[in-house]
Amino acid sequence: MARQLPNLLGVFLMLCSSLIMAAAGGKSYMDYKVPGLDKPVIRQADILPLIQELRKSPLLQVEEIGHSYEGRPIVSIAIGRGDTRVMLWSQMHGDEPTATPALFDLLTYITAPEQAEWREGWMDDLTLVMVPMLNPDGAERNTRHNAQSFDINRDAKALQSPEGRALMDLARSFEPRFGFNLHDQSRHYGVGQKDRMATISVLAPAYNEAREVNASRERAMKLIGALVEEIEPFIGEHIAKYDDTYAWRAFGDTFSEMGISTILIESGAHPNDPNRQVARHMNFEMLVAAIDSIAMGSYESVSTAVYDAIPFNREDAFVDVKIDNVRAGNGRDSYLTDIAINRRYGSVSVVEAGDLSNLFGALRFDAEGTRYQAPKAYTLQETLELTDQRYLELLRSGYGYFVGDSELLVRETRLPVVMNPQNPQGERPARRHGATFLLSDDKGVRVAVLDGELVDVRDGDRLLLAAE
Repeated sequence: MARQLPNLLGVFLMLCSSLIMAAAGGKSYMDYKVPGLDKPVIRQADILPLIQELRKSPLLQVEEIGHSYEGRPIVSIAIGRGDTRVMLWSQMHGDEPTATPALFDLLTYITAPEQAEWREGWMDDLTLVMVPMLNPDGAERNTRHNAQSFDINRDAKALQSPEGRALMDLARSFEPRFGFNLHDQSRHYGVGQKDRMATISVLAPAYNEAREVNASRERAMKLIGALVEEIEPFIGEHIAKYDDTYAWRAFGDTFSEMGISTILIESGAHPNDPNRQVARHMNFEMLVAAIDSIAMGSYESVSTAVYDAIPFNREDAFVDVKIDNVRAGNGRDSYLTDIAINRRYGSVSVVEAGDLSNLFGALRFDAEGTRYQAPKAYTLQETLELTDQRYLELLRSGYGYFVGDSELLVRETRLPVVMNPQNPQGERPARRHGATFLLSDDKGVRVAVLDGELVDVRDGDRLLLAAE
């Protein structure tokens, strides 16, 4: 069963569900949302049962268009009989799964009996083909790259990956007018100079170094403008645009060269939404709106000025945790500092310190009135039963982490434990060191920062940090 979302997200989804559901017989998006896919990692085993069920639909044509380097099937799902062809593909990068469930949500919506009238309104005009998981080997490992360690999105010219060849062969045989390139982006992207996470980012890729706009690219820009206008009332300033620097090896730019109006949609983070269900929902809404807009040609009346006005992505605008107003140093050498913490590449570390007013925190803690305290190491020489009570005693005594034989530590605590850190913090908070340290006030240690997680050592609770 899908994990329940936080209340704020639930309210958001309920408000959003009326966006395009007027013709859905009173149903909302939540009625079409496929269960079991609300999680951060999606592998082929998660979707194969769904594909098998879709094979039963007389509306759909399910085919294997190729195999991954390790032999996993790459599947396409097609519907429609029109001359205007639309191709959509997701999880080209194995660790970017958000749009994959959105495609299954879309297929559930399209094939629902109550959608027959709506569906028949465009099936003579459009043919859709979807590839919900292009890189199943990468998905299995939860990595960007395939089993050859290739970034498939940089293999559009050499075509040395079987996954890249399968996508290119499909594009050449299907000859789409529109292509939807569905990805995930870092949770650290922000929208321009605003304190907003970039939940959806878009791009009409360039087809040459000069980044010129021909008829094909203009179509993509206009359609993006229409789709952004569709979701803007609901996520507003959480929409951004990528820089259109030409990438010769990339599939989006290559398809743009081929005359395919290519739309990049990148799913990003949203406050209180760890599994990107807001971005999943917005993908669904944008794709349903795209079907209508392409079938009716309504996007043609949208000015490219709408696309041009979308603010650019700002890379590394957000950090995972930002702690403000920490007093560090002693006596005349004391100073105020902010501390930024990121979780990347399997490790947690302080990535910046100082005046960080230019950065926003996905989670934020105001440490005014506290002082930085270097964590002491507790050396394990005999078995230690680490209960919550014992652990809090150690934290209040200034210990922040354990060193020695981890087998001697019997963990009976619900709190995070730091064992044998590689680069622990010293007397002053330092970047590129671990995110474990203490915050004290006149009464002693108040907060323990343990691998980026904050614990109030006086009541033993993890601190619920404010979201930007």
